[in-house]
Amino acid sequence: SDILSMHELVWKMGIIIAGQFYDAAPDFVLTMETKGIPVALMTSRALGVPLVIARRSSKVYEGSAVNINYVSGSSAGSDHHIETMSLSRRAVNEGQRALIVDDFLKGGGTAKGMIDLMAEFDVEVVGTAFVMSTENPNQRCIRNEKALMTMNVTDDPASLTVRPAPWLRELAGEGAVCAEQEGTN
Repeated sequence: SDILSMHELVWKMGIIIAGQFYDAAPDFVLTMETKGIPVALMTSRALGVPLVIARRSSKVYEGSAVNINYVSGSSAGSDHHIETMSLSRRAVNEGQRALIVDDFLKGGGTAKGMIDLMAEFDVEVVGTAFVMSTENPNQRCIRNEKALMTMNVTDDPASLTVRPAPWLRELAGEGAVCAEQEGTN
């Protein structure tokens, strides 16, 4: 939460995520209220497309809405619960392309809910990106996501480790090679 309130860092996160999905040409960035909004906003700004925010309940002033129920919580644990997600019918149009951006990915229930919500609108999801995800992708409802950082999950909070995602470490390695090559030319 502290990092997501630092606009300079969040702006850089948005640029990195946007760079990974620029060629996918999303028409908008979708996030779930609340903590994912800063990074989704900066990603939408970097892509030059609108931000759309799904809510936990519809607001009367937004007009008619599509509401779906989804399973939230860890896919491995017993802390599943049913949540509701809502989006105004006028927020998106059939045939558009969405990039989903959120703060944290564990089991993927909320992300899967956003994917299902986009299916209700006949909107293609071109990618999913997160600030952080847990390291075990085998326990997720979604696949092929991009996270900026990964976190190991253990029973001992003192052994918690957060590191850049493997794809970013690879990019950094390629950048170092390119910098070395430029230095020799």
